[in-house]
Amino acid sequence: MATCPVCGHEFEPEDSQNAVCPVCGAVLANDASENSATDETPQEESASQEEPASQEAPREEQPTQVIPPEEAPTQEAPREEPATQEIPQEEPPTQEIPHSAPTEPYPATGASGSGGANEPPAGPEIHPAIADPYRPSPLKRAWMDFKASPGKLWIILKLALFQFVPGVGSLVLSGYAYTWAREQALGRHLPLPTKIVRPGVLDNGLYIYGVSVIMTVVFFVLGLFAATVFSALRLFIIFTLLVILFVVCCGPFFAVMNMRTALCGRVRSGLNLKRAWSLFAAPGKTGQVFAAYWGPAALVVLLTFVCYLLLFMVVMGSSISVAYGMSGVYHSDYYIVAQLLAMMLSFIPITILVLFAVFFVSTAATLVTARALGYWVQDFHPEAWPEYQENVKYYMDRAV
Repeated sequence: MATCPVCGHEFEPEDSQNAVCPVCGAVLANDASENSATDETPQEESASQEEPASQEAPREEQPTQVIPPEEAPTQEAPREEPATQEIPQEEPPTQEIPHSAPTEPYPATGASGSGGANEPPAGPEIHPAIADPYRPSPLKRAWMDFKASPGKLWIILKLALFQFVPGVGSLVLSGYAYTWAREQALGRHLPLPTKIVRPGVLDNGLYIYGVSVIMTVVFFVLGLFAATVFSALRLFIIFTLLVILFVVCCGPFFAVMNMRTALCGRVRSGLNLKRAWSLFAAPGKTGQVFAAYWGPAALVVLLTFVCYLLLFMVVMGSSISVAYGMSGVYHSDYYIVAQLLAMMLSFIPITILVLFAVFFVSTAATLVTARALGYWVQDFHPEAWPEYQENVKYYMDRAV
């Protein structure tokens, strides 16, 4: 039985755990229900107490989870400082430009602190400073010396007159030109000598003449053999091109051989092909010797072609006009031939004048070329050559 504490009605509950009064509807709890209620309340309270604890733990973890994103910028700010500090470390590659400058070969280290204070940078060792950034070519310096020489036109005139004497003219011109070049190669910077035939001129001219004759004979034999072979193979065009290429390449090389002959004073020194080739093929020197030889030679060839072309046109034009003007009806053939011969003889002074102009230009070109070779070979210090010292000792012994 159960008694309702509200209305006092007694009744038999259907459920011992959940008893409800049939009169007032009040819920009654017996001892078992009270015990179960008392047992559940601590659990509910503990659960309710644990739930805030469990909820507070995430609440406490939420700041820890939120703080890292908020503190990340503050913590990354120091991390960006090395990036800002790496900028001075990248400055040394940009500061390598002054290292190669001639004014500051060893600049002081900046605020970046890369390298010691007494440690020289690696820039000057890789790119050494050049004292003279602009240096004229040997041909240009030779032309300047030629223009600055007093009385140069009179000297060229006399040398050009020597060219009308076969054999003697080339000997005197070669000796005079390469002796002037020899003085420059040995460091004696002098203008054109006013005296043509002086000590050493004929000797050098004779040695150069001997080297030229020997090399001409050798290459004539080789050319004759090559012509025979190519003609048998019917390769005439290829043979002509090879001859032109050979002349273009061998002209400067022969000039180097002549320069060595004038310096050493011996024919065998000029014929030493190995040492002449070592000079000719030196790095940065081949182009200079080509320019020194073919620069003036090209002007001579061009002017010679123009002069002879004009002479040919004048002579042939006059001869044809005279031949057509005389009729065979009124004049005999002998008379016409005599008139043509007389006219041809009248052109001899014009021919001599044209030859003199060609000799004048070629003489000036030879002097400039030889002087340029003197500047060119000066970089090889010929005064220290054993052959040159042997030549000097020979002439000193003769003088004693």
